[in-house]
Amino acid sequence: METLIHFLSIILYLIQGCFFYRSVCCAIRPLDSRPWKLLAWFLLSMTGSVRLFAGDPVNIIGMLGLFLATVFFLFRGQWFVKLGIVMIFYPIVAAFNFLHNSLGATIFFSFSDDMGIKNYLFSVLAQVFLILFWYLFHRFMGERLSRTCGMLDQRSWMLLTVICLASLTAVISLISFQLSSAVESVVYLCMVACIVTNFGTICLATRLADTILADMERRNLQLQKSYYEELDQNQQQIRKIRHDMNNHLSVIEGLLKKGDIQNALEYFEDLAGHVRTGTRRFCKDSIVNAVLNAKYTAAEDAAIDSFFHVDIDKILGIDAVSLCTILSNTLDNAIEACLKIPETEKRHLSLKARYTDNGYFSYEIVNSKRNEVKKKKDAFLTDKEDARSHGLGIVSVRDVVRRYDGTLDITYTEDEFRIVILIKAK
Repeated sequence: METLIHFLSIILYLIQGCFFYRSVCCAIRPLDSRPWKLLAWFLLSMTGSVRLFAGDPVNIIGMLGLFLATVFFLFRGQWFVKLGIVMIFYPIVAAFNFLHNSLGATIFFSFSDDMGIKNYLFSVLAQVFLILFWYLFHRFMGERLSRTCGMLDQRSWMLLTVICLASLTAVISLISFQLSSAVESVVYLCMVACIVTNFGTICLATRLADTILADMERRNLQLQKSYYEELDQNQQQIRKIRHDMNNHLSVIEGLLKKGDIQNALEYFEDLAGHVRTGTRRFCKDSIVNAVLNAKYTAAEDAAIDSFFHVDIDKILGIDAVSLCTILSNTLDNAIEACLKIPETEKRHLSLKARYTDNGYFSYEIVNSKRNEVKKKKDAFLTDKEDARSHGLGIVSVRDVVRRYDGTLDITYTEDEFRIVILIKAK
């Protein structure tokens, strides 16, 4: 009987570890290799089921070190994101497990002091509560964490880390010292407060991410609105020209009959210029197409020799907002660089974007330049007077590429600036 109960306990332990592992994976991606994923699952199962009691500093600090090592070596992502995830999760793990073990022991010994079969059965039953907790966490917080990690920058993550540091310090301090029975109820309230604080931190992070996303969507929708307004104007112009087409053809016919070929050609070229539309279909996605049209028109107005080759109709793994962030920021920077060249014939811009059959998004933009590139470490500095309001385009692009674990390569010469991006779509 004891063997069966022990086997059941192991099964429940692995199930709990599975939900805890999946909760962490909502925020950061594990390494692609299956053996590494299994190792991460096993180590996180140990972390999520750690037994913590008062006066046990070695266990709580040791498990914190194990959790840090697991996240930093077996998961992908930037260091500040990994640190933030540890700071969010570990106080919840430690506080809940402490309450689970302490209150569980109090409840058990209030009814029985049998350390045999009853103790085993009660332990198995108690594990069900751990499974239920992490199942509910994954169910209701997993999507929030996924959205958060996709939008926040390094400063936001460091802010969340500092907030959660208070919970971590409180939990470690309370567990590290032997507590008297007189303060147990106060300690329990503090542990609950730490859990609530970190849940609130997740909600705060989600709110920040939603605000950033809403701002990006507003800007992209504004571009889309401009695109459709331009499309409507072009359609009205075409309908007007079609209405007057017979008159135009009569004029051209009359000039040709008189043998005035030069004026006939000039009239025809002028008519063709009015018929020509400024809207183009670069891809199927309306928002992305609106961004490309707006930037292409801006480049034409700036007398920039532009070449756009876009083949991204089938892209699924990158959301439209992130894609527009890459396109709009890099194109804005390229157009601004070209405008600093006095000779219009030397203004060149080339954009190539493609989604391959094996799931890779590749992007290359090359523009001519005249201004000097200024760098500070890995950051590119703007040469505009208001530096605080500018120079953030490359930072935004870099954040998107990091979010999707892609690569960003920037090279430049005296006359040319090139950005190459490669992302494996999820």
